[in-house]
Amino acid sequence: MESDVAEIVQKLLALNSKTNDDTTLLVAALEERLKALMGDVATLNAAHALLRNDTKACCQNETGLPLLIQSAVAAEAAKFQVKETHAGIAAGGLSEDRVMLLIQNALAIYEADKTGRVDYALESAGGSIISTRCTETYNRRTTEISLFGIPLWYATNSPRTVIQPDMQPGQCWAFKGTQGFLVIQLLTPIQPTAFSLEHIPKSLSPNGRIESAPKEFSVWGLIDENDAEGINLGNFSYQDNGETLQYFPVEETQTESYRYVELRITSNHGNPEYTCLYRFRVHGTPSYA
Repeated sequence: MESDVAEIVQKLLALNSKTNDDTTLLVAALEERLKALMGDVATLNAAHALLRNDTKACCQNETGLPLLIQSAVAAEAAKFQVKETHAGIAAGGLSEDRVMLLIQNALAIYEADKTGRVDYALESAGGSIISTRCTETYNRRTTEISLFGIPLWYATNSPRTVIQPDMQPGQCWAFKGTQGFLVIQLLTPIQPTAFSLEHIPKSLSPNGRIESAPKEFSVWGLIDENDAEGINLGNFSYQDNGETLQYFPVEETQTESYRYVELRITSNHGNPEYTCLYRFRVHGTPSYA
């Protein structure tokens, strides 16, 4: 009996020793894992800082695709944190696959007209310019058609330019003064939800300024093309020190549908001679949806 007890005691001691060894190994493994995770945190922080710096170098105004990618990664990085669990050691973070997915999503949005939203004013999709009211086109004489050195005609961009996708410097509709009007027939009647106004960045302007960019403007929903009053959908301001593509939600949710909208520009950023309109988008929900 005593020998049996002694044997059991020896087995328990051996088991206890093995358990202690296993615990030590487990703790050591967890410590190594924690070090690796903290290294991942440092690497991701460095990568994020590098991406931010590269983005600024790529585009001084931080607009367009670089900003879109930076914003997507920054938003996800803000969620990155080490969390405690019942064991006290765990981690969550941005994997390389996750970062690549964010970049791919940003690319998809950029390719989708930079907004990822339908533009119901786009000419190639069925939108059209109906009227400019009394607004006069400003002839900047940018392209000259001549014969034997004699100027015959100067090319100017028409109001249709505003609902076309080309955003090269100079590819805008310029009108005289600081106030102008544009009546647009949309692809289909919609309940407007937002508008986008886009201008070239200062970095692409020859003088580094965009004084001809619109500043204060409003958008109106029209019952028909002859509607002189309309329903005010919002009063907005385009910031010359902001992003080149700026998004403006309607000020009040609309229950009415409109086939026609009117863009009214009331001021620009300092050019007394003319104002340049590059691209105006109209977003919303089709009435048949």
